[in-house]
Amino acid sequence: MAIYDIFKTYVENAAEGPFFSANIPKAASAAMPVDFLGFTLNSPIGVPAGPLLNSKWIALAADLGFDLPTYKTIRSFSHPGHPLPNIIFVERLSKNEARAIEHSAHLAELSITNSFGMPSMSPEFLMQDIQKANASLKSGQLMIVSVVGTANRGISFLDDFVLTAQLARDAGAKVIEANFSCPNVDKAEGCLYMNSETVAEYVQKIASAIRPVPLLIKVGSFANREQMRSVMIAAAKAGCAGICGLNSVSMKVMDEKGDPALGSSRMTSGVCGGAIREDALRFMKDAAAIKQSEKLDLVLLGCGGLLLPQHLALMLDAGASIAMSATGMMWDPFLATKYREMHANVH
Repeated sequence: MAIYDIFKTYVENAAEGPFFSANIPKAASAAMPVDFLGFTLNSPIGVPAGPLLNSKWIALAADLGFDLPTYKTIRSFSHPGHPLPNIIFVERLSKNEARAIEHSAHLAELSITNSFGMPSMSPEFLMQDIQKANASLKSGQLMIVSVVGTANRGISFLDDFVLTAQLARDAGAKVIEANFSCPNVDKAEGCLYMNSETVAEYVQKIASAIRPVPLLIKVGSFANREQMRSVMIAAAKAGCAGICGLNSVSMKVMDEKGDPALGSSRMTSGVCGGAIREDALRFMKDAAAIKQSEKLDLVLLGCGGLLLPQHLALMLDAGASIAMSATGMMWDPFLATKYREMHANVH
């Protein structure tokens, strides 16, 4: 029961979706309170940037018990997305390669490539819709707004990051996440999180521009643990409140003939779902160890391939304060409820 129709465009899904007609289970409101940046959440379960396209999608996620939903990445100006296809089912072949398949047989291993190009609505729409999304939340819930910079119209990448973060703040964002890691955009954007000096510069400027609203950063895979350590230290010193990872992993996605599955203009794209779960859990264990050894004041949000309730538990056990699901939430909107039921049975 996917709430996103992969055969419709992003614009159609935003306008007509989410595609959900079932009853909301009572267990969705059962509380297991956690502290998050001074806010008390009903549970440590959320949705990362990606599937929640606007206030309607945020409202559904909140109703279904995802207590920390993220408003899909916004820009400072209206921006179109990639044409169809945007989502294809895949199987991972190697570290950097995946192959398109008809469908994933089991939810536990469902993997997709998603290639949207980070479309964004106009600032005028966002100002109203982010307020509307906030208003749909219940007690014990909090929304993150994801932002990205765009070098455009004579404005630098960094300055536009600041501009977009200020737009989110002015629209009512309580927490802002800077997307330093999207693997579907050009190299300058996609590799931003890998350089500790660049991370320090960007975090310091964005965080000071939106203070006292907390700033998180979204990151992808690091080349090694030492690179992760230097980036985490730099981010914390510059005023970052938390780190979210793992973002989708950039891979070459081929069809059955060995040609680019998304067309020649999109040779690589982000793979997410079950194929990257082990990467994501390993990422979180490393991040948690670094946080402890360096005594960093950072909250850790974990995502990547968390498709079943026990996957959420594994991420929390790995050291995350918050476990987030995008692909899992899209194909099983009852995931948060199932986690609550599992947690109640265990305790």
